[in-house]
Amino acid sequence: MDVFPRDELFRLVNRASLPGVSPEEVRALREWIRRQGDQYDELRFNVRVGVGVTLEGDYTDKFKGDWFERTRMRPDLVGFRRPSTATLVEGKVQWTNEAVWQLLHYRDLYRDEHPSEAIELVGVCEAFTPQGRALALASAIRLFVYGFPGELPLEPATSASS
Repeated sequence: MDVFPRDELFRLVNRASLPGVSPEEVRALREWIRRQGDQYDELRFNVRVGVGVTLEGDYTDKFKGDWFERTRMRPDLVGFRRPSTATLVEGKVQWTNEAVWQLLHYRDLYRDEHPSEAIELVGVCEAFTPQGRALALASAIRLFVYGFPGELPLEPATSASS
């Protein structure tokens, strides 16, 4: 798990990539972190939930353990507020019904492993389908939609001068 405390938000929003996040989803998630991140004590990436795949055969115990962990499901990020509130965040370029079902599944798996934590759900996207938005709202998912000018680059500008 990669953990970023609140005081590292500036460093986080200026990264070209985010740990474990698909490149096409980074821009909207970075914007959400920029606008909402200071509400959380920590932002956690690569949080694994659910049961992974157990390998059978002639593999080392370490390899089997690594494989099990890598094949568990992973929300894009978890915003954590002390003492015990987790916000599961899923980013998409376009929010659809599938994104809702994915986030609800993450919620159920997370709840199984962390039954004492309160869980909130957040969807982050650049666009949405009307059905995806309606289903998100009906499922208690807060949806954040960020539009970007077509000429805006996917990554922040580098600080190197030419």
